[in-house]
Amino acid sequence: MKDAFRYNGVMKKIRSVLNKTELAGGVLFPLFTLFLILRDDPLTTNLSWVGNGLDYRLLLVIWAIVGALVFRAMIRALAEALGVSLQRREDLTFLLMIASMLVPYLPESFPFLAQLHILVSNLAFLALNLLILRVFYAGQRRRWQLGRWGIEMTAGILIICALLYIRFLSVNSLLEMFYTVAMAWLLILARRKCGPAPQDKRPDSSQ
Repeated sequence: MKDAFRYNGVMKKIRSVLNKTELAGGVLFPLFTLFLILRDDPLTTNLSWVGNGLDYRLLLVIWAIVGALVFRAMIRALAEALGVSLQRREDLTFLLMIASMLVPYLPESFPFLAQLHILVSNLAFLALNLLILRVFYAGQRRRWQLGRWGIEMTAGILIICALLYIRFLSVNSLLEMFYTVAMAWLLILARRKCGPAPQDKRPDSSQ
């Protein structure tokens, strides 16, 4: 019982600091990712293997859908704060994120589908980063320093991902976890630098 009360107290404190989008993207989704990658060795396997090779496929698809929705919400919140207009076609980025996990990754049984999975996953990763860079680049018109900071931080995250890839010669769960957490918090911090979100503003008590 004490642990339950303590957990509720911690969650209340977190909710008082983070809005719903930040809570989902900065805390809950990374925890979901951590749960999945710990199903196996995060240094030698990745989420594709965990989902398809260890029979967590349904959880992997749910992870992809949740991740796409969470990142869409965070990117759109940042774009709105920076005065950047996003078009409907840019939602294709998030559809690619989901599609990449719908295609099975079983190289020994379905080699063609495994290669297709890798292709779609790479396209989704590229599209997501280009979209984030586009938001920061366009945001420089309104907040030049913030836009430049966002571009530099995005580049730094990608450089670290590249170094991790070179170190382990594969896209492993450690790299996936780092990217998920680092990029989520970059979007959250950048949004916060723009000022309070509309839903965070408290109504005037005199009204």
